[in-house]
Amino acid sequence: MDAAPALGYFWGDDALALRRAVERFVADLSAGGNPLETWRLDRTEADVLGALGMRVATAPLFGGGIVAVVTEPVSLLRSRPEQDRAVALLGQVAPGNGLAFTELVATGAREPAAASGRVREAIEQAGGIVRRLESPRAGQLEGWIAFRARELGLDLEPGAAKLLAERVGDTVHEGDVDRRHRTEFTEAQLDLLSLFRPGLRIRRADVDALVAPAVPSSTWAFLDAVGQRRVAEASRLGAGLVADGIPLPVVVTQLHRRMRQLLEIRDRVANGARPADLVARMRLHPKRAEILARQAMGWDVEELTSALDALLEVDLASKGLAGDARRAAGPMTGPLAFALWIAEHVAA
Repeated sequence: MDAAPALGYFWGDDALALRRAVERFVADLSAGGNPLETWRLDRTEADVLGALGMRVATAPLFGGGIVAVVTEPVSLLRSRPEQDRAVALLGQVAPGNGLAFTELVATGAREPAAASGRVREAIEQAGGIVRRLESPRAGQLEGWIAFRARELGLDLEPGAAKLLAERVGDTVHEGDVDRRHRTEFTEAQLDLLSLFRPGLRIRRADVDALVAPAVPSSTWAFLDAVGQRRVAEASRLGAGLVADGIPLPVVVTQLHRRMRQLLEIRDRVANGARPADLVARMRLHPKRAEILARQAMGWDVEELTSALDALLEVDLASKGLAGDARRAAGPMTGPLAFALWIAEHVAA
């Protein structure tokens, strides 16, 4: 039987899957022998790559060896000399030891960082494992929950899996949603439910009682809600963006860009342009051009102009520079100015 490869590079947008991949990697290297110790790189070392080399190059004399785990290696591979040193380290891993890298990328990223490319290629050429691990996409989380529950030995009724998936945002389809820690959070909810009903079937009612909604916010969904003039949804999504820590000036900048885009499209369509014409003139994807054209026709030019002008007050208030235009109400905070803008300008 061939020995398990002692080198691994795991990347993707699922933090839990990356952690579990390393655990399996260590278990495979330990199979049939002494358990290996997992050692994680200390980035406070004066020479980080040197400290890593000392660990992996020393063969164990007694017992099991170590598996050195390097998380987010891109910061160690900024320059060509650093990449050269890292590639050289791969050939210095002593028998009985292992070396694994994990890279958590942004949701939607199709490739890992370019800086780590030489290390990944060298690992693959050496017969190591290079694997991409993706978080469940919209509509896939219910199946993931059912599978993970079985792995954990939990008896989860189908209705419970469906509701749990909904509570953690499985119905959100927008591509800008951060899914990197979604499975970690979901597994924590499964742990909570298992403690609530140890050894018993977990019911839909249990999920309803214990798991609070934690639907991630989406800037795209918010901007589309504004463009379609759905006031209640825009208010909810906008408040969610702010609550999730997205700086309000960033949201205002994106909103300003969308409103300008709608104003330009409204003017072009009013002058006879078709959605197909917008593709070339505004460099839009055909499907996106059709969606934005429909949104723009729900406004008139005066409404869009007024909404754009009013965003200046929101921007100033969000930066603490103004916000007292409504002098009778006194100084206005950024979130309040933002909420008032939605209520006054999005409504048809």
